[in-house]
Amino acid sequence: MQVGWTVGAGAEYKLASNWSIKGEYMYYDLGHTWDIGSGVPAIPPFQSRFDYNTRGSLARVGFNYQFGGPVVARY
Repeated sequence: MQVGWTVGAGAEYKLASNWSIKGEYMYYDLGHTWDIGSGVPAIPPFQSRFDYNTRGSLARVGFNYQFGGPVVARY
């Protein structure tokens, strides 16, 4: 399990009465980790260290359709 941070933004624009388009962007950074691997048997001179940085970006674009019309209360 890794703990990190994320930041993002999004926008939505109504095209017609029932249609809209949206865009979202998110950047995440889950930090740095490392691991040591070796062959069999585990002999220190033949060990290798592996470093990992877990970070990336995510972008989404979509269309939305709103079903039905406005809700009207009748008493």
